Amino acid sequence: MTITFDTSILVNYYAARSGVSSGGTTTASGTSTAKKYAPSAPWLPGAKTASNTPALMTTAVKKAMLGHKLIDENAAQLDLAGASSDYKKLFALYQGLDTLAGVVDQIGGKGLTSVDKDRIKSVFGKGLAEVTAYTDQLEMDQIRLTRAEVTDKAKSKLGVAKAKTDYTTPPLVSGDVSAPVDAFQGDVKFNISIKRVGVTHDITIDLADMGATPRNMSNVMSYINTQLSDAGVGTRVASLRIPGGDRTVQVAGKAVKVGVNPDQWAMKFNVDSGDTLTFSAPKTEPAIYLAQSVGNPDPDGKASTKDGVVLSQLMKVQTDTVDVTPPPQATGDANYVDGRVWAKDMEKTVGTVHATQVGSDGSVYVLADVTGKTSGQDIKGDQDVALLKYDSAGKLLFTRTLGASSNASGLALAISADGQIAVAGKVTGGLSGATEGALNSGATGSFATSSDSFVTVLNTEGEELWTQRRGARQNDEATQIAFGADGAVYVAGRAQSSLPGTTALGGWDAYIEGFKADAAGKVSTLFTQSVGSAGSDRPGGLVVDGSTLHLANNEDGHAVLHRFDLSGGTPVETASRDLGDLSGGEIAGLALDGGQLVIAGSTRNDSMAAGAVTRGYSGGTDGFAARIAADLSLNASDRMAYYGGAGDDRVSGLAMAEGRIYLTGQAGTDLPGEDPVAKKDGFLAELDVNSGAVGFSRRFSGKDGYATPTAIAIDASGASALDRLGLPKGLLDLSDSPQLTAVSSVRAGDQFQVRTGEAGAFKTITMEANDTLETLVTKLKRGLNYQAKVEIVTSGGVRSIQVKPLNARTILEFSAGKTGKDALDLLGLPEGVVRATVTDKKGKTTPADGKGAFYGLGLEKDLNLDDADGVSHAKAALATALGVIRNAYKDLKEAATPLSQRASEKAKAEGPVPAYLTNQIANYQAALDRLGGGS
Repeated sequence: MTITFDTSILVNYYAARSGVSSGGTTTASGTSTAKKYAPSAPWLPGAKTASNTPALMTTAVKKAMLGHKLIDENAAQLDLAGASSDYKKLFALYQGLDTLAGVVDQIGGKGLTSVDKDRIKSVFGKGLAEVTAYTDQLEMDQIRLTRAEVTDKAKSKLGVAKAKTDYTTPPLVSGDVSAPVDAFQGDVKFNISIKRVGVTHDITIDLADMGATPRNMSNVMSYINTQLSDAGVGTRVASLRIPGGDRTVQVAGKAVKVGVNPDQWAMKFNVDSGDTLTFSAPKTEPAIYLAQSVGNPDPDGKASTKDGVVLSQLMKVQTDTVDVTPPPQATGDANYVDGRVWAKDMEKTVGTVHATQVGSDGSVYVLADVTGKTSGQDIKGDQDVALLKYDSAGKLLFTRTLGASSNASGLALAISADGQIAVAGKVTGGLSGATEGALNSGATGSFATSSDSFVTVLNTEGEELWTQRRGARQNDEATQIAFGADGAVYVAGRAQSSLPGTTALGGWDAYIEGFKADAAGKVSTLFTQSVGSAGSDRPGGLVVDGSTLHLANNEDGHAVLHRFDLSGGTPVETASRDLGDLSGGEIAGLALDGGQLVIAGSTRNDSMAAGAVTRGYSGGTDGFAARIAADLSLNASDRMAYYGGAGDDRVSGLAMAEGRIYLTGQAGTDLPGEDPVAKKDGFLAELDVNSGAVGFSRRFSGKDGYATPTAIAIDASGASALDRLGLPKGLLDLSDSPQLTAVSSVRAGDQFQVRTGEAGAFKTITMEANDTLETLVTKLKRGLNYQAKVEIVTSGGVRSIQVKPLNARTILEFSAGKTGKDALDLLGLPEGVVRATVTDKKGKTTPADGKGAFYGLGLEKDLNLDDADGVSHAKAALATALGVIRNAYKDLKEAATPLSQRASEKAKAEGPVPAYLTNQIANYQAALDRLGGGS
């Protein structure tokens, strides 16, 4: 074995220790006699400081844990008489930050209890607050330093997309663009309705009119454009080439190119200015939209490693093929199941999907939990609620986040006939702009960790109209929601203690509540009423029909239906019916069909009291669906059917359209007529409760052989020839809301501060519900005393705000709002100083005002040690800040050193290493060669 030694290491070590780079003269023994122009820094080798001595650092950290201050200017010793006090301040800050980094290291210690960790987190928080206070008031003579960032302009990362003028389908053909396209074959007929200047042009596209002409991209585009031209409209369609790119395979964890993928081609509609397009088809079939989690949650079988990657997925399935041929299976379409139109994986930050609904325009709404940035939108806390809207072709149209400061889940979703959207769920911590109830847990205090129920109503653009937060002292949540015909919103949920105006029944109590907004948008609470048993209850379905409210409730393990009369304003219960013990099962949904209620769920009870059984119990946990008289009377027409096999089959969702019942959920070992697919399968089945017959049914799996359906919705006319072409049903939506509270997690009432000058007073900018980029520009101009150039800039089709000082003398500063109500971070504006700069002939950039250089530590106020990511981020942030201080010292030292001395130092640094040291290095290498057996 040969051991080699990089001699440059010793050379560099020599340069650092001998004084060659500092301009001193060196004797044969290596002693430096250089004149000092700056005091020695505490991080340099040989310095007897905590930053350079492990034992002293241990002592410093112990003192910090005992409550001692981190920053002490008196303890920062300077070894050069008459040196600027800036050094003392830099050194004191450096040692304080270094000690704080030592505190962070403690969180990784072995055998720590939760109490120990909480203490470390508390000390870190207090230390960070001390650093913030110190840097905020810090005044220096030769340089300027800020806790946050220093830039020459502030540009918001949050942008608002310009209205699009085109729509591109998924790829329709791969490789030979002149070849016939599978999606164009057969009966392909649809309509384009184009409204222009108040006139609607209805254009029929029927590819059968092409006769024997091959249906390839060029010919079909030409045919469609001819129809558009003949109608006198300016919109056109073209084929769009999508480059194939490199084809790679993974070898030893690295991507290795093995070829080139073929180009793909899609349709691109270029919409003429002023045109509004609507797509429809003469023949349609029902379409199911199913949300599921896919992926193995624990590949290595060790829960502690958290190595699973589970994704949320939205899937569209065509159930009938009588009138419409479904799209062909795409090449490489994984986990395909017959009838699947498309499957869209969501971002990794999207967690469980709790609900899906189809709007009257054919769009699909998905309600999910999110744990990080989603669709480019940051969230405030650990988890938030996201509402995602897709068109029927699977294209994401918008994402709306609630903006909770700590933690929130969206559990229920409803769409009104006029397109309003209602979301309900639970929230912990702050929720700016919400109307608070009398007993809410709140963001602070002894009940701050308890959840409250919330209800949010948005308009068709996804812009918030109102949010009500209602709760008890202990945990509560809203799990069901429905619109009334008059626009009232009805909610069902559960609470661990009494809500205002209710009496606790025991355990988790179910409740129903109503809200109504007047013409001015003022929301009134219509009623709040407890429902249920003395045990633990959970609502599983809510239906409102005129002045009647139906509730399906799991009451101490039993499936119980309630009927309320709302005509008097306060609910009056007129009937209830116990369907029996669910035996560990759950209620999955409730619907109204004609004069009957339809309830679905899971049970191990083979003798539920829900009417005549048309399909028997199979064993284990079975799914079930029942039709029951809407007045809850025992009726001869009541029917119930079980669905499942010998294993455990659980229903997680119910959807109904035109009298047809569809169930989805988790498959067990066997299902009637459906063979197992992989490790953990989902199912979708049409169940005729009256006859017990199973119609359309599919068993399927997902990534890694795992699929867990969580929500289902149906569009009775959602499948058509448009699916083959990747075109959406209904109005083509090409624009998004301009409201900043809609396109981000910013909520009305969130704030940040700005000022001009280093000693000027901060002014608070408060966000309002209807703020846009334009209104925020106006607020910034005023807040910065018209000393800034604030404008809207466009890049890549996205509009954002840019702020620059108006002149060389102007200093601008941005400061974050309070934790939980900060708008600055969500807008993507940098916290810190914005100043103008100039660059000299040598390429050196300096402040344009001619004063001392600005240094930004880049430290955020809300650094924390709450989890592994927070710890890693805190370590990186502190390391960066320490590096900034070292750079500031280097620049100060350079400025204090005469030019002649600097030139001499440079010459010596670039000159030869003394002969004695070269000989020493050669001897070291020879010794290593002998040890390793080398030559």
